[in-house]
Amino acid sequence: MARANLIVLAMLAWLPSTSAAADRSAFFVTHSSSVEETCLDVDPRSLPFSCHRISEGEHTVVAVREFKRTWNADRSGFSKLTLVLPEALRAGQIFTIGDQGVRAFFSEGASAFAGKGGCYSTAASGQVTVDVVERHRIEVSLQATFVLASRLDWAGDCDVPVSIHRAVKAGSADITELGAWEGRPRGDDSPFEEAHPSKR
Repeated sequence: MARANLIVLAMLAWLPSTSAAADRSAFFVTHSSSVEETCLDVDPRSLPFSCHRISEGEHTVVAVREFKRTWNADRSGFSKLTLVLPEALRAGQIFTIGDQGVRAFFSEGASAFAGKGGCYSTAASGQVTVDVVERHRIEVSLQATFVLASRLDWAGDCDVPVSIHRAVKAGSADITELGAWEGRPRGDDSPFEEAHPSKR
């Protein structure tokens, strides 16, 4: 339960911040898809990132990306949350995860050791409430339970249920302008690029 509470508090802290714009972002992409059924069928090094990858499709993808910097680069970490919702949204809708193609994926880990560790999970249960829908802004509320796994299957390393209660305020994004950090890695990008914001 202590870890579950920690995750809830950490996620609630993911508020837009102009002072750390490069480190935190929340965006949505229409005509897109993510958290595909086979997204975990990848090289183990990519497991914390593969289901966050965004492709063209018939849904709306809402994404939160956070990079926590520390004075010691080895202790810097990432957290990512990706939601897949129906293409057409209106305020007041409530979706149950698993229905109508609604999906969610969460992962976290040490950015310096991307590909060697990290915890990840698709949502086991929960719901998403659509609060605001505008042309360039979407606000949703997530209440979901995830059972995190370790890419190395270390017993006790990640295998605990966590509850995420999160209000997300997301601005619109163009899928062609996304990079590895956001969920559009290029062919030569490594897990390291997916675990660090691109330099601006």
